[in-house]
Amino acid sequence: MLLACAWLWPVLMWSSMGVREVRDQTSQLLFSAPHPIARQLPAVWLAGVILALLTGSGFGARVLLGGDWRELFAWLTGALFIPTLALALGVWSGSSKLFEIVYLLLWYIGPMHATLTLDFMGSAPGTAATRVPIIYFALTAAMATVAVLGRKRQLQT
Repeated sequence: MLLACAWLWPVLMWSSMGVREVRDQTSQLLFSAPHPIARQLPAVWLAGVILALLTGSGFGARVLLGGDWRELFAWLTGALFIPTLALALGVWSGSSKLFEIVYLLLWYIGPMHATLTLDFMGSAPGTAATRVPIIYFALTAAMATVAVLGRKRQLQT
């Protein structure tokens, strides 16, 4: 429950990922820099991952000290999933609202109500022992690809 609350706190920071360029009308300036996909997109994503790791570090430390590697993998998957979702939805929608709505629904139905298939954080008892973290890890990789394709689309227009 504490991890779910900790990962709700920075939702407004994550929601601006992939949107700032359009919202602040700086896309022409930022996209004219060399290698905007290879440098800027990973930097934004990494900042979101670090924020997730820091805000969930108490849970991560407890799991690490307990030596439960499946639960640690589930926690790391959640820390990667959230900023990747924010980046992909931000790049494609051009607005922070879509991520805020999708994330709050996932957060409320999944971890807060211990719905196993929607527990992307791996915080519910027994989630780490299932295939759910692997599925969310695969979804994270797919969304990262979608974010890169969306950014390429933005660069061409």
